[in-house]
Amino acid sequence: MTPTPAPATTSRSSAVDVVIQDLTVQAGARILLHETSARFAAGQVTLIVGRSGVGKSTLLKVIAGLLDEREEGLQVTGTIGLYDQQGRLLTGRRSVGVVFQDYALFDELSPVQNVRLARAHSPHRADGDSLLDPARLLEELGVPDDVPTHALSGGQRQRLAIARTLAYGPDVILYDEPTSGLDSATAAEVTRVIEATHARHPCTAIVVTHDYEALARIADAIYLIDPGTRTLRAVPRSEWGDLSTLLALSGSATDELLQVETGRLPRWVAQTGRRIANGLSATSRLLEACLESIWRLVPAWKSPWWGARFFLHYLRAVASPSAWLYIAIAGAIIGFVSTYFTFRFLPSANYTKPLVIEDLLRSMGFALYRILVPILATILIAARCGAAVASDVGGKRYGRQMDALRTLGVEPKRYLLTGILYAFLLGTPWLLAVSYASAAATSLVVFTATHPARGTWFWQLHFHRELSVPDQWLYAGTWWLLAKTTACAAGIALIAYARGARPKDSTRAVSRGVTSTILWATLYVLAVHFVFAFVEFN
Repeated sequence: MTPTPAPATTSRSSAVDVVIQDLTVQAGARILLHETSARFAAGQVTLIVGRSGVGKSTLLKVIAGLLDEREEGLQVTGTIGLYDQQGRLLTGRRSVGVVFQDYALFDELSPVQNVRLARAHSPHRADGDSLLDPARLLEELGVPDDVPTHALSGGQRQRLAIARTLAYGPDVILYDEPTSGLDSATAAEVTRVIEATHARHPCTAIVVTHDYEALARIADAIYLIDPGTRTLRAVPRSEWGDLSTLLALSGSATDELLQVETGRLPRWVAQTGRRIANGLSATSRLLEACLESIWRLVPAWKSPWWGARFFLHYLRAVASPSAWLYIAIAGAIIGFVSTYFTFRFLPSANYTKPLVIEDLLRSMGFALYRILVPILATILIAARCGAAVASDVGGKRYGRQMDALRTLGVEPKRYLLTGILYAFLLGTPWLLAVSYASAAATSLVVFTATHPARGTWFWQLHFHRELSVPDQWLYAGTWWLLAKTTACAAGIALIAYARGARPKDSTRAVSRGVTSTILWATLYVLAVHFVFAFVEFN
């Protein structure tokens, strides 16, 4: 469920109320919030506090429109709307920004590029507000632009995250545990930054936190998630001094959360049902991804410049010079093995070699071009490049950069999956060509070294003889080669993205995604070559 967004014509400084009506959030048989309603006043800083596990982060996702109910196993009913000061429901483009707990910055981009990404996708970018100029925001918040994003300190990364959110020009800013894991001095500094930011860039601010001590002094209102009543309860200012007591009392009720009445099934029946459901869901998602991949080839990027930027990022991951070297070495190995050992261990070589050497060279060239190099190269591409892309996407999922894109009104698949598909579709044929060129060159060197009397001219005369077609510049079977290369490339791209984009709750989950990508992409490539070999050479 997503909040009702504000129109593109609404000024970013206009005050809006965030209104929750009859919101119910259910996780399996457990209800976190039950038909709760609340109003977060326009232009104010509101804290949402509660003990761990009561659903603060889930509520933030609901308000931000980031909750994937299918993936996270949650059911959400009710409405969330943005209203102007006349009480009118605002419609149009979403204008809610999020400052994530772990910042969700793009480390491959510089600090100013992180902010420019948000500004380029702002529904208010045509306003020309100089206060939202990326360079000015970085200067205002004290973020150096001459330091790589990954090298920034924790405080600098958080201020960069705030700058990026401001550049989007939201009417509502959500802060996700901004002081989590910080010492008291650093938490106080973060509080001052939020206070100064709110004063200079007024909008409705909602801070989800358990650290009320540091943030209460800048709050205009405080809401408590009460697990006993499963509601958002406004805390009167007179009780702010007793928040620790209120939290302790609310925490004692966490074991009394409402349970939905469900029939009890035998454990093995429930487990079998879940496995069947998961299998059907996975099959459905695979078919959906295959059909969707055709549509994803259309580069319908919200910003063509940023779409090309993500494409180049993944093209470097797939077909960087290091990949050329990697695949060239593999080609050289197979070229050496196929040539040296064929002639070195030819049975009755002294008698048969003069008769069959031409045919051996012809068969060798055919096998390398049509079978051996394509199989080896695509397997290595599936392993190396698939793993690299899955690691990148998995890191973006775990680090919440994909959620950050959603808060900018960008569907991650549109930039990431489209860029990945094109990177593989263009990079795989090129790497295959590099591998074959290396294999052929190595074969030539080995042959001339072992047959000096024959020389280079003999190898050149016979090696490509089976492949050459009169009056055509393409070798025989090139279209078959391109077809199976394309099938392999598209499949590797889809598998790498799908495994990387699955929910990640730890770095171990990212590693598992990389491992499963290598396994499934390699199996897929072998299956493609088997099918093509059966059809092509039958």
